[in-house]
Amino acid sequence: MIIWGSRGITSTKAKGETHCPACAGTMPYQHKKVRRFFTLYFIPLIPLETVGEYVECQSCKGTFNMDILGYDPEEEQRAIQAEFHRGVMGVMVRMMLADGVIDDEEVQTVCRIYGDLTDTQIYAADVHEEVSKVREGNVDMDAFLAGIAGLINDHGKEMIVKAAYLIAAADGEFQEEEKDMLGQVAAALGMTSAHLKGVIDSINN
Repeated sequence: MIIWGSRGITSTKAKGETHCPACAGTMPYQHKKVRRFFTLYFIPLIPLETVGEYVECQSCKGTFNMDILGYDPEEEQRAIQAEFHRGVMGVMVRMMLADGVIDDEEVQTVCRIYGDLTDTQIYAADVHEEVSKVREGNVDMDAFLAGIAGLINDHGKEMIVKAAYLIAAADGEFQEEEKDMLGQVAAALGMTSAHLKGVIDSINN
């Protein structure tokens, strides 16, 4: 009697260190490859197709897709930070442009608030450059925020709302039109009205 069939055999193709999502740190890994073999009398003889590949963390033994080998948490954090800064500036400039008038005092207010929220100093020229981009791009608030809402965390969203509120209230008045626009900012970022109120209360208390 001839007994034949096939079975998968796992082999280690490479080793190294990478960021493990489960351990939340850099850990040793093994690159595993599963290949099907033709067997005769249960002995693997002829290699067939590759069934799959995965990364196994040697600390937690979790298994992950191959794309984690290219994951850089520091690069991701830098990207999030850049989107946060872009969001703060873009929202403030759009709030400032809402009445169609831009004066030097408003520009200086934008510079000050931006610096307070991001710990990054900017100058009037930077604000005017952003104003030109917004005017030329003709991207409204909803479309602008839709492009960054999924790239920043809740804290970043709160800071963007805070920036919008501080610009709106900078002249000492918080008009109904500005309230509506602030609600629009929060909604575009996926924040509830209760969340928005909490952010505003934290500023005023």
